[in-house]
Amino acid sequence: MNLPATIKHQNGFLHSPAAGYDGVFDWSWTHGCFGKGRITPMDFDGVVERKGNFILFETKNLGVPIPDGQMYTLKAAHRLGCFTIFLIHGKTEPESAQIWYPGVDKREVYEGVETIKSKVSAWYTYAEKNPKTGIDVSFLNRRVEALGVENETLKTRIDAAALLAEQLLIALRGKA
Repeated sequence: MNLPATIKHQNGFLHSPAAGYDGVFDWSWTHGCFGKGRITPMDFDGVVERKGNFILFETKNLGVPIPDGQMYTLKAAHRLGCFTIFLIHGKTEPESAQIWYPGVDKREVYEGVETIKSKVSAWYTYAEKNPKTGIDVSFLNRRVEALGVENETLKTRIDAAALLAEQLLIALRGKA
């Protein structure tokens, strides 16, 4: 099978297709759409929503690092405060997982599939008891204040970005 160049770890991709795998999509048509950088779309390996809480899974083979661009995206999702992120190592069965909890800077690491399963179950129990009704995007305004931004145009754009982020998450909830 010829895979597009946008799949960076082709052997790993062929070894462990995603759940519900329905073929390869070639994203090379987006080259040049995101400025002069090397940005290409990426995926998350799994996402579950429960009552406005999201659990996001990213899996890598042992020893495979998360690319910088994907790490930036994961960190941005974490800052939204509604994503619990599991970075799982081991493709056929989780061997270890680093977990990022919303609103917590500490990243905890757990080993063994049973321990990791218990953490996923604990997330579900939490989500059941703690529905999210609003989305806190105030971190964007705090970031602007921390930078000392005085430019009203920039502040307006950041406010628009915060509104867009909130609308996107509301739309995602509606599709769950």
